[in-house]
Amino acid sequence: MEEEISLVDLIKVLRKRRTYIITIFLLAVIGAYLFSKMSPKVYSAKAVILLPSEKGSSISAQLLQSLPITGIVGLPSGVGANYVAILKSRSAAEYVVKRLNLQNAYEAKSLQQAISILQKSVKISDTKENTIEISAEAKDPKLAADISNTYISALKDITSRFMLSSAQRERLFLEKRLKETERALSEAESRLKAFQDRYRLVSISDETKALIENMANLQSQKESTQIELDAVNSQISSLQSILSAQAELLGKDLLTITTISSDPKIQSWREKLIENEANLAILLQDYGELHPKVVELKQQIAEIKRVMKEEIERLSKALGTLSTPELFDLSVKRISLEAKLQGLTGLIERYDEKLSKLPELSLQLSRLMRDVKLQEAIYTTLSTQYEQAKISEARESVEIQVLDYAIPPEKHSKPNTMLNMLIAGVASLFLGIFLAFFLEFWKNLKEELRKDEDS
Repeated sequence: MEEEISLVDLIKVLRKRRTYIITIFLLAVIGAYLFSKMSPKVYSAKAVILLPSEKGSSISAQLLQSLPITGIVGLPSGVGANYVAILKSRSAAEYVVKRLNLQNAYEAKSLQQAISILQKSVKISDTKENTIEISAEAKDPKLAADISNTYISALKDITSRFMLSSAQRERLFLEKRLKETERALSEAESRLKAFQDRYRLVSISDETKALIENMANLQSQKESTQIELDAVNSQISSLQSILSAQAELLGKDLLTITTISSDPKIQSWREKLIENEANLAILLQDYGELHPKVVELKQQIAEIKRVMKEEIERLSKALGTLSTPELFDLSVKRISLEAKLQGLTGLIERYDEKLSKLPELSLQLSRLMRDVKLQEAIYTTLSTQYEQAKISEARESVEIQVLDYAIPPEKHSKPNTMLNMLIAGVASLFLGIFLAFFLEFWKNLKEELRKDEDS
């Protein structure tokens, strides 16, 4: 019958083999200490980004929020996840490697190897406090801080390229048109001065001046309408590209502008809009914004737009196509702007016909003065719209808010001498105890084998 092992017996074994246990413990702790002191020191620096709130103020965000299917990448609720994905991407790592010349710092043989080393030394995580933490490790404390901070620059650079908003597109377009108009105005002024110097003509009749001013004003309205129409077309294109993917998933057709334009009722109301917009332009020239006739005509135009929107919604439901309220509004706005553009074009042609009846030299002078007035009016309109676009762009853009920039740490994070000594000490105690019991077991086994041989 086997003897039961008591706690006292176990303690006796440990006491008996205490030399082994203590020796192993001391060797392990001293070894961990020496290893920690001899190992290269690694420093960790952390930067913290505050996630933006869900404003939903931008056009693109509003369009995305209105989609019939939720969970689409790009919604404000996924900004944190998108930021983390960007920061963990190869593009962000490559940006940091090239910006800080880490291929030489890491002594890497290739760019890909340097990127791989960098990604292993950087930790990106989002927290419950609505922040993202970027922790970077390096043997140089300043380099660790530079890596974390450069990741923030990478995030700003990548998001700015991805988030080319409608306001930004409009601002870039207006900036280009503004430069073109400034150049055209300068050329028109030069042509007018050269004509006046050659023929000694400096003035025209008051009636012709009024005609020229009216034409310039109408042309300015036309230019403004065209710019607005281009912006609407861009928004429709962006929205339709998003809806197209959703329509494919749902197995539905997409409501297109061609479908809307071919509807007989829409065509009829479009013709009415063209007529009303042309009449409105004339009334505005003669009476101004507050005249009862102008107010009444504007109400008629608004009513036509309302009925057209209802018809487009009915058409979409009847055809079973995929659409959104924003697409309905943009479609009506597009038709209205096209009608206004066509009405203004016809009106300008009528004024130009009146101008062509003047004597030859007066006609040339009038047209040159008209060109100058026209470019001045367009330049004024574009300048106003350009400033508005810059304000819209600033309001629509998503700003990366940095809560804490990384600073060079004063103390190294690795190796942790106390932690290494603690782990080594605990592990050596378990090893020493195991070795003590194993040696005692081995000794007892040999004695039993010897007794068996003697007997």
